[in-house]
Amino acid sequence: MGMGEGLADADGLLLHWGARTRRGGEWVAPQSALKRVIEIDVEARREDVCEIVFLIRTRDCKVWFKVNGEDITIPVEDNFATRFVERVPEDEGRAERREREEVKAQDPPPPPPPPSAKPVEDVQFAALNQWRGQEVKLQRHKGGYGDRNLRWNTDNLADAARRIVEGDRDSSSWRQKLQMVEKVLCDNGADVDSLAYVTVYLFWISVGAIMCVEDGTHYRPNHHAGSAERMYGAIEAAERCAHEIANGGDHHRARELRALIRRLHPRLPAFTAEFTQSVPLTRIRDIAHGKGDTNGKCRDVRQEIKHTIQNKLHRCAGPEDLVATEAMLAKLTAPGTDYPEEFVNEFKIFYRELKEFFNASSVADRIDRIANENGAPGRASEASKAFLTAKLNVDALPQSDGIGDQAMMRTLVECLRALHGARTEICAALEQGGDLEHAQASMRQQWRLAEVSMEDYAFVLLSRLLNTLGAEAEPPRNDISAGEVKLALEALALTSRIMALSAGGDHELEATASEAEVLAHQGLPEGEEGGLRVQAIAERARRAAVDFCSLLESLFDGRASSLGDALGIDRDSVSVFTEGQIRASVVFQSAKFASLLLRVSRRITGAAGWDCVVQGEAIGTLKSVMRLTPEECASFKEPVILLVANADGDEEVSTCGPYVRGIVLCHALPHLSHLALRARQAQVPLIAVEDENLVDHARSLLDKSTVKLSANASTIKLEETNETVTVDTAVSQQSEKPTLHLDADLSRASTVLSLVDLDERGLKDSIRIAGTKSAMCARLSSIAARSSHPFAAPAGVVIPFGAMEYAAASVGDLERLDGMIHSLNAMTQDPEQIRETCEAIQSLIRGLRPSSGTFQVTAQKFGPNARVMVRSSANVEDLEGMSAAGLYDSIPNVSLHDEDAFGRAVADVWASLYTTRAVASRAAAGIDHLEANMCVLVQEMLSPEVSFVLHTKHPLTNDPKSAYLEFALGLGETLASGAVRGTPCRVSVDRESRRATVNAFASFGTALVRDDESPSGMKSVAANYTTHWLQTDAKKREDIVGKLVDIGSMLERELSPSSDELLAQDIEGCILPDGQIYIVQARPQP
Repeated sequence: MGMGEGLADADGLLLHWGARTRRGGEWVAPQSALKRVIEIDVEARREDVCEIVFLIRTRDCKVWFKVNGEDITIPVEDNFATRFVERVPEDEGRAERREREEVKAQDPPPPPPPPSAKPVEDVQFAALNQWRGQEVKLQRHKGGYGDRNLRWNTDNLADAARRIVEGDRDSSSWRQKLQMVEKVLCDNGADVDSLAYVTVYLFWISVGAIMCVEDGTHYRPNHHAGSAERMYGAIEAAERCAHEIANGGDHHRARELRALIRRLHPRLPAFTAEFTQSVPLTRIRDIAHGKGDTNGKCRDVRQEIKHTIQNKLHRCAGPEDLVATEAMLAKLTAPGTDYPEEFVNEFKIFYRELKEFFNASSVADRIDRIANENGAPGRASEASKAFLTAKLNVDALPQSDGIGDQAMMRTLVECLRALHGARTEICAALEQGGDLEHAQASMRQQWRLAEVSMEDYAFVLLSRLLNTLGAEAEPPRNDISAGEVKLALEALALTSRIMALSAGGDHELEATASEAEVLAHQGLPEGEEGGLRVQAIAERARRAAVDFCSLLESLFDGRASSLGDALGIDRDSVSVFTEGQIRASVVFQSAKFASLLLRVSRRITGAAGWDCVVQGEAIGTLKSVMRLTPEECASFKEPVILLVANADGDEEVSTCGPYVRGIVLCHALPHLSHLALRARQAQVPLIAVEDENLVDHARSLLDKSTVKLSANASTIKLEETNETVTVDTAVSQQSEKPTLHLDADLSRASTVLSLVDLDERGLKDSIRIAGTKSAMCARLSSIAARSSHPFAAPAGVVIPFGAMEYAAASVGDLERLDGMIHSLNAMTQDPEQIRETCEAIQSLIRGLRPSSGTFQVTAQKFGPNARVMVRSSANVEDLEGMSAAGLYDSIPNVSLHDEDAFGRAVADVWASLYTTRAVASRAAAGIDHLEANMCVLVQEMLSPEVSFVLHTKHPLTNDPKSAYLEFALGLGETLASGAVRGTPCRVSVDRESRRATVNAFASFGTALVRDDESPSGMKSVAANYTTHWLQTDAKKREDIVGKLVDIGSMLERELSPSSDELLAQDIEGCILPDGQIYIVQARPQP
């Protein structure tokens, strides 16, 4: 009827009204919505701002008034809307509410909801809020097929990506896309590449970045469910593969697979029985036909439901149907509406069912099913009930997080603890041999999704806990009490265990959790020690989080970019994908807890967040490089300070050219690592930075013309400066180094000498025969053999200088070898030619073998079943001005039962004389390559509990009255190379009073230990410092430190050329499980 018809004499008309943008969308309550519409569309054209929508009906809902079949609307310009809002009284809805209450009093009460209906929790409309696709419109007629708005470019794509792009081109509907993805995953097995591309692709579909449109066919949702079931089988096969890969030792690959699988699970629809039946999701049909609409009030919305949701869902389901359902529910429950309660409840039940199909159910719904499911394993059921109880306690907390409220913090932590307990039981039931191993795949899918959703809820709990701790405040809160630190440590421990469970088991994360739990239980030690303990745990946890974030970046960054470009996805969706995966994960929260605890530790210790490794001053332009290599530094033609992202601790500073004046490393580094020694020798200041704010500060200086680095034991400054340094000064400082000439005795090439025999020849001759390292080890053996000295030295033999040339001559390759080595001296400007020549020399040398006689003498010395360390001892290391520490290879844990294995190890040590790094180092020092010789030092393989490095003169202060030690669990490679991220246990000692001060507790996440079964001879294991005496037993630590300082003083006297001028010593050693101290190397301290 027309607008004026029948209105004049109408009795008891009711007016509903609201506002919406002229561009469409749901209409919402008047005042606040109108304000929001105006704010959102302030830049829009005046006539496009908004419109007021009027719905007019009689009290009995039998007559609804329209204009030409449409809602009655009045366009509202922005100036009118603004004036209108200003005039609306604050309680403008009171009269309308009273009117609605009068109508309800006259209407018969609606029937109660069906007995099976559960209370519906607060609706969050997650799908609607995350939707990035075209607007889903509620309509009263059948819609069109839609516009896909994509391109399909398959140039230069990986195979999995190409198949997806080609498949998407031929697949318009969600069903077709799922079936296409099914082929990608199932045809050739799910590997990292296919899982990664499919995860990205299905995520973009779920948020509408890739649109699904109708394909002109009619397929009910059971077809989608069937495809999901087959894909789930392929995913479970990939999970089993990850387990086998982890058992085989490739933990990184296994973590990649598991990370992808966990992100793929929620992207598949459910395939439980209610969705695989021939006609699923029938409730929406009943709703569209009037179920719950007892008085016929909902005829118009029922038409919208029928055409927008019911018919669409049953002929061509897609993620947009969930969005449309949320939009409809928002309309039905909007303030100012009075749709029948029974009708709305029926729609809410359907919404819950649809979320189950799209695997978008809430964590409470999922866990409630497990807790009350018939046949559910008892432990999982009980743990799930405990979690639900804890969650109810959290739900009862005030919505606003009270900063410093420890009662609220405890409630959150207890819920997190219950969550982890329930997840642990659910995962155990799903594992091979678990209670659900042979259950239906649909049941396993639901249980897997339950534990995945619990991890997502852990993110929410941790976010609230961080807010309560004040960690998210600006500026972050610093007055954290001891009780709050305890709760933060408990939360960090639980977070680490949650991450470990998601990774399928991670020993390092478990060890981090154990350390945090022990410290939380015992309480912080008083003073600086407590701060250092917190610092060690926090650094370890943050590294674990950073490593996992790096893993996600490596999995998704390049793949999301290439797939997005190929499909024409909007750049915003592509650019934020990986960041979204990281920022929405528990890992991200773990990093925040670690940062919070680091701030606490620095407040206690007064530390600044960066670490002086080599003191000094440097001026230059700050330049960023990924690694400290000659290739990355080749372009520098002016003095620079390098901001280095990664270093493995074996870099050679001298090979990076004369323009590197200082180094800022973006992670921790042992002070006595090879890189630190070389920087110290080159007089290049080096600092290590782990605080992200300080790294950001350093990056902010990258565009400045000149920067100054000042570093000493007490103060570090990195700042812009007006001071200058000339290129000539930098180059001249490099060129002033004297050229080194070497001497070697090759006459013993065909023999094998014991260390005792070598030492009897005197130090000078020993060095000419076997190099400084072997000569000093021979001296250590002789000193240790005296019963009065409190240390042992490993037994050994040497294969002297010339043995490599002797082996080459025996097979007729000596002339060719000498020719290639001679040619290296002429190569100075062509890195590629140098690399190729080095590779050719190494290839030749690796084909050589020591004589059988050499092997037999060696085996006789140690015994045929012994394990030995095959070490380098060149005449171009341990020299004044050139330590070359770690420059040449040593091969650990070689079996003397296998002659070929021993021969390969010896050849590998010989070949390490000609790595490009070693060649560049000698060229920088002005050494003729023909003068370089390699002896092989063979010593018994030890199995240390703890390794250490001792400098008898403090390297940071140059104080001869103070010594410095670094400790780590396992083999000494952890300390020497710096390849294992973290800091060692650091101790400074007053040599006169023997007073020891702990400067840092160890934060290494792993330790290298001997492994007789591994091809490398060693393996990496999680380092657990929690109960070790290095961390917990101050008396034993001080006793050990005192003994080592005494040994250092004695070796200064024994190894110095004159008692009047003692040389400070750089000493490497270890402590066996029985307490025996071994010294494995000593050399003058650089």
